[in-house]
Amino acid sequence: DSGKEVAVKVQRPDMRVSFSLDLFLLQRFGMAVDLFTSTFTNQPPFHKALYESFASGSYAELDYCQEADNQQRFKRELESRKCNVIIPTVHREYTTEKVLTSEWIDGTKLADSSRERIQELIPVGVELFLTQLLDIGSFHADPHPGNLLVTNNGQLCLLDFGLCAEVDEQSRNAITKAIVHLLVRDFDTLVSEDAIELGFLPRDFDTSELKPLLTKILTIGVVEAGGSDMRKRKKKLMDISNELNEVFFKFPFSVPPFFALVTRGLGLLEGIALTGDPDFDIFRASAPYARKRAVAIMGAHSFRHFTQPSRKQSV
Repeated sequence: DSGKEVAVKVQRPDMRVSFSLDLFLLQRFGMAVDLFTSTFTNQPPFHKALYESFASGSYAELDYCQEADNQQRFKRELESRKCNVIIPTVHREYTTEKVLTSEWIDGTKLADSSRERIQELIPVGVELFLTQLLDIGSFHADPHPGNLLVTNNGQLCLLDFGLCAEVDEQSRNAITKAIVHLLVRDFDTLVSEDAIELGFLPRDFDTSELKPLLTKILTIGVVEAGGSDMRKRKKKLMDISNELNEVFFKFPFSVPPFFALVTRGLGLLEGIALTGDPDFDIFRASAPYARKRAVAIMGAHSFRHFTQPSRKQSV
């Protein structure tokens, strides 16, 4: 009645049936992978948990009332923290389980913007993601290029809140400490404490054999894999990935369900960033917020212990 432009998202009639078939096939594949890994490797079966997490998130995406709740919550939480981001207003009176109506935002995809604009806004996007992950405890798990707009006045706008994930406080604190240990190259603690705390390794696992292997790989991955030569960088990262796979299958690793979405989100952000800045490094971009968060949960005295000159050089 007001004449305002709105964005209307309408679900296809066959979407639920199509999703169910896809998820059934994924479940069968996950069961086969679990059977293989438990038979021929030291890995515990964890693909079923990953599947269940993915299935739960996928079905939640089909409920547009739930998506509207997510969108309103993120708008409220991010505005209260004065984050420099636009979240469209939801029109609940015109929203149902299969129809989502929200404010129309004029803008351009971040990935289609100029290099200068990408370089300007990607740090905002990284801090936005980390604020959700480490502070709010719920994060937008699908920040692909179509969901990040640049408004006409140059602000970042976040769209599509169907796929979101929750992270409990213990995991948020453990992730923060892991980032700090990664930044200061304290790989021993990263492996012997953080990997166990986050659920990548069993609590009774002896990490003495694993630590030197991962230290070598992480040193190359975190310190040496940067640079603007994309061909060499991709080859280096591929080599690192292959080495990590060998270690992964040799030791009893598992992947916490929420962490797959975390790495996906960060990977999507880094992919956009690299189009504007070939030297972009997601770890370095995360450092300022991670340090601030670490001081908040560890205390200034404990945090200073990690940044003493006598410790390993930070990245």
